[in-house]
Amino acid sequence: MSATNITNDINSQTEQKLNNKKVSVLLLDDEFDVFKKLSEVFEDQEDFSVVGQASSCRIGTVMIQTYQPEIVVFNSNMTSISPEESPGIIRKILAQSEKTKVVAIVGSNDSGQIFRVIKAGAAGCLSIEDLGKDISLILEQVLDGNVVIPPKIATKFVGVLQQFYGPKPDDQPAEVIIKSLTTREKQLLLLMMKGYSYEQIAEICAITVSTVKTHFNAIFCKMGVKNRVQAIGIALRQDIQLLVEPDLLADLKDLSPVTNKISRVPAAVNQVL
Repeated sequence: MSATNITNDINSQTEQKLNNKKVSVLLLDDEFDVFKKLSEVFEDQEDFSVVGQASSCRIGTVMIQTYQPEIVVFNSNMTSISPEESPGIIRKILAQSEKTKVVAIVGSNDSGQIFRVIKAGAAGCLSIEDLGKDISLILEQVLDGNVVIPPKIATKFVGVLQQFYGPKPDDQPAEVIIKSLTTREKQLLLLMMKGYSYEQIAEICAITVSTVKTHFNAIFCKMGVKNRVQAIGIALRQDIQLLVEPDLLADLKDLSPVTNKISRVPAAVNQVL
């Protein structure tokens, strides 16, 4: 075999190896079920290789610096962080590695969270339901420079854009505001109008204070306000309580205006999703 043929053969083998190189992926998640599902999905992927699995942001930081993965699949619902921390973590990941792209796992019904992670620089969003074998198609589009949002999530994302950039409160009649709120959000708005604090509302509804704050952030976005004072002002001025479903008002009627002690928790309150 001539030297030219040998050289060509070596170049061909090198090019083939480069073409067959797997895309490096790091998984950042501390929820066992999600972690397990992600691991199982990537076991069947020929074009992607998991170079590390981190169960905390601290460990993830070290592994990203070490491996410089091309993609980080980050569960923004990690139990060890609050929803408000997710954007900061995404920005930190991107600052650590210029070539790394972040794909965030989000709640498919949490439009505010979807908006925050995309705004922070995530190249795509996935819901738990999207963690199937077709994940490779989403990741390939991300690698091509696209921002990928599955249709189910995209609908929510468009909704939150309309909340941020749509008509302002002064242009919206009370009927429009009420229609934009979920049953839970209407309930919390009514409790806020009664003067209850976040902590008291959390106790009444049997949810965490963090969850209460997340709901109120969504309410404020939909109403186009920055804080509870502005929200209450609009709610009172437009008599929003008059448009709330009678059943929901009945559930809360026995709650007296704010006191140091909550009188009674209606059973139906805890059943609202």
